[in-house]
Amino acid sequence: MTETTLDILGGAFLFRGLDRDVLAAMLPDGDIRRYARGQVIYSPESFRRELGVILRGRVLVTKGALTVSELAPGDIFGAAALFTDEERYVSTLTARAVCEILFLSQADISRLIDTSPVIRENYIRYLAQRIRFLSAKVDALSSGTGERKLSAYLLRHADSKGRVTVRSMTELASILGIGRATLYRELEKLSDASLVAREGKTITLLKPELLK
Repeated sequence: MTETTLDILGGAFLFRGLDRDVLAAMLPDGDIRRYARGQVIYSPESFRRELGVILRGRVLVTKGALTVSELAPGDIFGAAALFTDEERYVSTLTARAVCEILFLSQADISRLIDTSPVIRENYIRYLAQRIRFLSAKVDALSSGTGERKLSAYLLRHADSKGRVTVRSMTELASILGIGRATLYRELEKLSDASLVAREGKTITLLKPELLK
């Protein structure tokens, strides 16, 4: 594998904490595939029992008409296809730009989990995060208006200091099931009312009691 590929893989959640030389020795040569913009990578009817790691490009994840998330280099997908006999995949993944993706077979993942406690714990954490992500998605979709969805999400995910850090506003809008323009508009309303303050990817709740 190239140095660039190893850099990206080293930043992927699954391999975080592994020395580069150890990672290079553990991984197989790999099956790297290229997808054109707009090409479907996985769908409910067509998928492989493999884990994908995005090396280049971005991938849109949808379920019917609902946008679930957008994946970037270093992100992984396909866990729902592993270790199950289900004949349909849970969502549709489409290349938003030209993509290069490394695929690891179910046998590869089993070997890596058995060999490395670090990868095993990372994989468990990844699955736990996906559960929390999907739970937040359900909560947001059942909250009603954009303002209610945003308020409910912030209250649920704020830390002890009232701060919520998101990976990107695009992903937050996707989680809430609203457009980016709507998200920024609702954030501006809350900020103008001195209910929240936003700095970069961190939103701080100033008066959480008024968001309920």
